[in-house]
Amino acid sequence: MTSAKILYLARYRVPHAIMSLQPEFTKHLKGVDRTCIATPVPKEELWPIFEKYGIDTSNFDYAPDSEIYRLYPEVNNWVLPGDYRGWWLRQQAIKLAFLDYLDYDLMVMHDPDCIMIQDYQPMIDGKLNFMVLENERHSWGYYETIRNAFGFDRLTPHCFISEYVPVLKEDVTAMREFLEQKHKRNWLDALIENCPGEATVPPWGNGELIRWLSEYELIGNWTMSRRAINMQPQRRYMYDDMTKIGGFDPDYHTAICDAVPDLSRSVKFDWDTKEVSDFDRWMDLIRLKISTATGVPKISISEEHCPGQPNLQWLRRSAEDDRYLSETYGNTYMAYQRNL
Repeated sequence: MTSAKILYLARYRVPHAIMSLQPEFTKHLKGVDRTCIATPVPKEELWPIFEKYGIDTSNFDYAPDSEIYRLYPEVNNWVLPGDYRGWWLRQQAIKLAFLDYLDYDLMVMHDPDCIMIQDYQPMIDGKLNFMVLENERHSWGYYETIRNAFGFDRLTPHCFISEYVPVLKEDVTAMREFLEQKHKRNWLDALIENCPGEATVPPWGNGELIRWLSEYELIGNWTMSRRAINMQPQRRYMYDDMTKIGGFDPDYHTAICDAVPDLSRSVKFDWDTKEVSDFDRWMDLIRLKISTATGVPKISISEEHCPGQPNLQWLRRSAEDDRYLSETYGNTYMAYQRNL
C-alpha cells in the first residue's frame, strides 16, 4: 500500500510548515512513507528553504495547485460574491480535488498550522484510525451539507477537524462517483450547490448568506458510511498569541495548533532573507515544555494548569441551534440560486 501525508501549503503558511516539518515532530506520524507538498509555491523556491531548516526532502513529492486549476476548474465555483472569508471555501475544494488527483492508496490530510507532539498511526490492524475532537460540533452548514450531498445525517457526535485526517483513495473515488450519479453534475459542483446559506452576524456581516463546509467532516462521515473505523481523541492546545505557544501540557496535549486570529501576529516568514522570524525563540518554547514531560499520560486537565486557551465557543452549536437554523433558513439553499 502506498501512503503519503498531503501537506496543503498556502504561501502564508510556509513558516508554519517549516515548524511542523521539523524531524522532532514528523517522527510522531507512524506508518506513512512519503510527504506530498500540495501548494502554489514553486518547488525550486520551497525545497532550498526546507533544506535550510534541516528538513529532509528526499521522501517528498510535489503537487502544484496549477494542475488542480487545469484539471478541476470547478474549484472556482466555490468563490462566491460577498464572502468576507475571501477564498476560504475554494481552499476546501482544492484539498478535495487533490485527493482525487493524487495516486496514493492511503493519504493523510494535514494543515501545517497543526504540530503533532505525540504518536499517531493512521491505520491500525487494517482499519483507518481517525483523530477526533470528542463531543464537539461546529457550524450548522457543515452537517447540512453532509445531509444534502450524501443523503444521511452526521454519523458521530465527534468532530473530524483535527488537521490530520486519513482517507483511502478508493473511498475518494467512490465519493466522486456517488455524488455525480446522485446529483447528475460534477462532484465538486454537487458539494457546493448542496451547502446551505447561513446568515452572517456582526461583526462579520449583517445577515448575508454565506456557506460553511468542512472537507474533514465530509471525508470522515463519508468514510464512516462505507467502513468501520477506529477513533482516538486529539487533545489540541490552541494558542492565540505566539508568546503562548509553549503553554501546553506535554502529558495531556497531543497537538499544538495556531489559533492566532490576526495573521500579522502569527509566525512570519521573511521572503527576502528566506528566514522564519524568531524561529529559534518559538521552537525553544516548544522544546522547553516538551522536556518537562513525565511520561505519565493525563486524561484531563484544568484551566488553572493550562491558562490562556482562546474562546472558540462561537464556532460551536448545539443540536437545538441546528434545528432552529434549519427551520429558519431551510437546508436546500443551492449555491446556483444566489443570482436568482
